[in-house]
Amino acid sequence: MILISALLVLAVVIPFLILNSSGKGEAKTISKRIKEFAKESHLRLDVKEGWGNRFIAIDKTQKILVFSKMVNGEVVINEVALGQVEKASIQMSTKMMKSNSGKENVLQRLDVEITYFAHHEKPVLLNFYEIEQIYSEDYELKRAEKWKGLIEEVAKTATVGKKVA
Repeated sequence: MILISALLVLAVVIPFLILNSSGKGEAKTISKRIKEFAKESHLRLDVKEGWGNRFIAIDKTQKILVFSKMVNGEVVINEVALGQVEKASIQMSTKMMKSNSGKENVLQRLDVEITYFAHHEKPVLLNFYEIEQIYSEDYELKRAEKWKGLIEEVAKTATVGKKVA
């Protein structure tokens, strides 16, 4: 009886541990690559946050935003010079879905769009959430609003510094 109980416990615990550790593999890969990138670029990441398979950070001294995510097993890093940013806005896509309690809007995609003063430059989309990803929605709208505010704050100080100089 003890042997059967132990086998049942192991049959439940081992898959849980494997699934838990496999999800952290991407986060470790992104973290390692970001540290290398920051060292190569001589960046000091003052404010940073990671979730799922995404990472965002700002170097307030050099006015640089770093955003990365995993795409097909590779870490893709976007670097944005905040001194050239005119504004940041939140782009949200929802879809009306039926549920047990009626109809509700379900978030499909959430991006922060960065627009430059030089309008010939293509706006940058930082993807905070996509429903097709394996990660569930977890305060992404609050996170996007927070980072939109930080981007605009640092971009504003960069443009004020240029005007004063």
